[in-house]
Amino acid sequence: MIKGVETKVDLRLRCEGKLLSVRQALQHVHQFLSVQAVPCALVEDIDLVLSEAMTNIVRHGYGGIDGVIECDLVVNDTSVDCCLSDTGRSFDPAGAGRAPPEPDDLAEGGYGWFLIRSLTNKLSYTREGGRNVLRFSVSAMQGMGKDGAEVQVLSCG
Repeated sequence: MIKGVETKVDLRLRCEGKLLSVRQALQHVHQFLSVQAVPCALVEDIDLVLSEAMTNIVRHGYGGIDGVIECDLVVNDTSVDCCLSDTGRSFDPAGAGRAPPEPDDLAEGGYGWFLIRSLTNKLSYTREGGRNVLRFSVSAMQGMGKDGAEVQVLSCG
């Protein structure tokens, strides 16, 4: 990311509401963010958040019916901002993921919203004109060391 100059780089994706299509979209996002010189730790956090959110849309929002997921990303010098939208069933995440699931329950699910809440800022959900709209931001500071120096990682893989 360029320091000292406010820059914005946009990516707009549309994919089918199917797990394979989500996987392909996530690969495209990963490549896009890597080309923008987004720190690897931040790319990994965004990958995880998008994977959780988009998988939830496929499994719970569409639940086997056809649909489309739209993903808009804006990369700037302070954050990566994201907007996901779909026409699946509505969902109120107000109480979801406020605390981590109990490890003793050994449940496979239940960690997604906790991870999403833990890794994002400005998280909001609305239902607008028959569409679910999830907005969030991931701070560039998550890719920084304690003293503000950027953490150097050789490869994001």
